Amino acid sequence: MNTKSISQILRTEWFLIGVLLLLTAIEFGVALTLTGALLLLCLLIIGLVKAGLIIQYFMHFGQLWKNITDIWWGILLTSEEEE
Repeated sequence: MNTKSISQILRTEWFLIGVLLLLTAIEFGVALTLTGALLLLCLLIIGLVKAGLIIQYFMHFGQLWKNITDIWWGILLTSEEEE
């Protein structure tokens, strides 16, 4: 059970919004200063970090992994065997 208060949750979410804003500013700076393969690599890494943060905290992907075994057991037990 999640025992975090609303103020703790809001503090975490605002912190993450700030981190995403900072990463976006870094992305902009990298796009203006670098070229070639290094530009692509840096933007890819920063983009993946941002995507991971969004998936983990705003899409609640971490909560899915708590119940993933139940989901797989449900799929396995309800599937019909073909003859």
